[in-house]
Amino acid sequence: MRDNYTILNQKVDNANKMILNHNYKDGKALLLEYLKEAEQLYAKRGELNYSFRNITEFYIFIKLFKIYKNVSWINLLGDEAYRILAYVSVEEKKYDEALMYLKRSLRYNPVNLNSFFEIVEVYKMTQDLTMMKKSLDDLYEYLYSPSLLSRYYRNLGFYYVEMKEYELAFSLYLISLDYDKNDFALSEMVYIRKILDDPKYIVSREDAIKNIKKNGIKIGISNRNIGLLKELSTDPKIMEKNPNYANKLKEDIKILTKN
Repeated sequence: MRDNYTILNQKVDNANKMILNHNYKDGKALLLEYLKEAEQLYAKRGELNYSFRNITEFYIFIKLFKIYKNVSWINLLGDEAYRILAYVSVEEKKYDEALMYLKRSLRYNPVNLNSFFEIVEVYKMTQDLTMMKKSLDDLYEYLYSPSLLSRYYRNLGFYYVEMKEYELAFSLYLISLDYDKNDFALSEMVYIRKILDDPKYIVSREDAIKNIKKNGIKIGISNRNIGLLKELSTDPKIMEKNPNYANKLKEDIKILTKN
């Protein structure tokens, strides 16, 4: 069955290549063909079949949803297929359709952060800032890595620029750099300086953290997820079977807890 899944999943890779070459019609058709077959496999055996990208996602799902029985990690790409369909819809400016596909993506992987962030991007594109902020609030509990946390702060930075709360936005971009050295954050900080007509405008790291906390925004990922990362990074089975993954978790923990 695993080999059959691998063969079936190749359709998603092929469709993605078509779409990257702007062949949206054939790529979309191939994805819908894939999903017709894959969704039947998800529905088999009466189990709760999901597709997770890594073991951290699997355990966050278990902890957050408190579902411990009949959960099966199935080697299919239903969440990614829907996410790619959403990308096509965005390119075609069909934003409601894109949101529909992204929500279906989460049906097959309820902790797919790429889909969550792309929901945020759709609301950003349609200038629905209320729903953009709500979507960011909703995804916070799923964050588990420095790069994801940085992306979260950068999106909040964008939101608060739109709200004209420039000191808070600058603070968020500044702290996002603690977790991921990202050119977008740096360029947005330059943009804020231009808005303020102050090329030397700066906020100290200490004041940035105080400002963020004062506005009810948390520094770092949830304590629950930090605890989960620590458990996984020292799990004997993971350390034996996938030492690189365990070491990566330990590095992430260092970065995530330094504030």
